[in-house]
Amino acid sequence: MRISSLSYLTSSLAGMQNNQTSIARLGEQIASDTRILSPKDDPLATGKAIDLSNRVALRGQHLANQQKAELSLSYESTVLNAVRGVLEKVSQQIVEMGPAQNQELRDQHAAVVNGAYNQLKDLANTRDPEGRYIFGGFNSGSVPFAHTQAYGTATNPSLATSYAGTPYGSLTSPDGVRSIEVATGRNIQVNDNLNVMFQAGNANDILQTLDQLAVDLNGATTQAQLDAALGKVSTAMTALGKMESRIAASQVELLEVGTSTRSLRLQEQNALSDLLQLDKAAAIVELQSRQTSLEAAQRAYAQTSRLSLFSYL
Repeated sequence: MRISSLSYLTSSLAGMQNNQTSIARLGEQIASDTRILSPKDDPLATGKAIDLSNRVALRGQHLANQQKAELSLSYESTVLNAVRGVLEKVSQQIVEMGPAQNQELRDQHAAVVNGAYNQLKDLANTRDPEGRYIFGGFNSGSVPFAHTQAYGTATNPSLATSYAGTPYGSLTSPDGVRSIEVATGRNIQVNDNLNVMFQAGNANDILQTLDQLAVDLNGATTQAQLDAALGKVSTAMTALGKMESRIAASQVELLEVGTSTRSLRLQEQNALSDLLQLDKAAAIVELQSRQTSLEAAQRAYAQTSRLSLFSYL
């Protein structure tokens, strides 16, 4: 079968153009150290790469959420530790009180109780570095605990505490607490409803209890009054202990989740790298081979294109 010069030259030209395209592509791959420059290079690998990239990004978001959760828990833990210190101090103060003490000593006790009252109210209305009230549930922009102090007015009884945070039974959260996703399908609670301890407006209203005790110390105080106040402080400390345990457990869980997330993210990053990374040595060998082939084809094309019948006449 005879092949015409035109057919030969046309096919040779197309081959050289394809070779040049491949050389240019190899050059781009070598320069970027990536074997997949566009989906058409390897559609199957491209799909896997997209999936791995999405998973790596999601792990990164979870790691950021874990950091936020840890900061929130640490901040709350610090505040609750201060609350415990106040309750322990006032509890010890009540133990030292007695009905037979003189008014000067009762006034000293009243000043300590009043100080504890103010400290607790300030701690209950603590704001985080972003200005949100940490014990307000989802109503983090409003002061959660309000109480009009009756100390020094000799009024009886003192006013109850009002709570403006997320109430129990709300649609957003039955307990008025916030959670954050730290892994797929795994949330961690990042705040507590302090009203579980304060019980604003109820029989265990700790602010009202301390305020009332300070008022009672202005006059004759019975042992029954002191015992009742001590019991309410003890009840508040029990509720506080449950919150402290919950925070400690959440912090341990965060450490475990963080270790798992970082490990999985590293594995996925390595898998993505292996999928996209170019075998540079093999690519350079192929580039050199194609360049040699192209040069040979160009020389053959040049020689063939100069041939004609007149060269032999």
